[in-house]
Amino acid sequence: MAARVGIVGAGPVGVVAAIACARKGMQVALFEAEREIDHSPRAATTHPSTLEMLAELGLLEEFQSLGLVARYFQFWDGATKTLVAEFDHGVLRGETPYPFVVQTEQHKLSELGLRRLATMPNVELRLGTSVTDLAQDAKDVRVTTQGAERLVFDYVIGCDGGRSTVRKCLDIEFEGYTWPERFLVLTTLFDFQAALGCCPRSYISDPEEWTNLFKWSRTGTSIACTSAWRNLSARAGCSLRGTQHTSTTRSGASA
Repeated sequence: MAARVGIVGAGPVGVVAAIACARKGMQVALFEAEREIDHSPRAATTHPSTLEMLAELGLLEEFQSLGLVARYFQFWDGATKTLVAEFDHGVLRGETPYPFVVQTEQHKLSELGLRRLATMPNVELRLGTSVTDLAQDAKDVRVTTQGAERLVFDYVIGCDGGRSTVRKCLDIEFEGYTWPERFLVLTTLFDFQAALGCCPRSYISDPEEWTNLFKWSRTGTSIACTSAWRNLSARAGCSLRGTQHTSTTRSGASA
């Protein structure tokens, strides 16, 4: 009898886990609290080891078509606006078939994965369904959804993020450190590569305000231009915690 697997959270980790389990013949139910995938600015770089995994799952060709291939990344001095160092993923040839990263927003991987899952007969997609509780014993895992629906699985995989219901129900600590800075994330059509001479993946150090710049494709959006930039920055000495997301599509927008 095929194993029954419940997966909580339809972000990139959840959908990739669901595809991997379904391809092994397991019966998969994927739960996501939201009815649609969140398009807020989040991760934008996918590294070679992850590209290898996506290739094994048959996702890489389409995923790569949605983003920009970036072979190089740079470190800049923000105060003098000078290049400090450039690194080339090409040195990894022979170590990986993908000596580059792909720059694209994580929601595109989630949506690509959901489209693939919708074609698999052993997968049930439960978008707009929150998991509110779960309990386990040596035999199985019992899941309760919003609306008091109760389901039983052989395994449950928690992919529901930093405020994970799965983790809290199992009393698993979320260890780590919260950075004291408040981070600002901007999406803009301003061309940093033309203005600064930087490459599509650049890290800019500064004693007061550091910045990361990532260029990515607008493929799959309603915006007419072909690419945009993601700007992640923080100011030293700011005691506020959290992340602020801002998005703009003005061609003259400045970060």
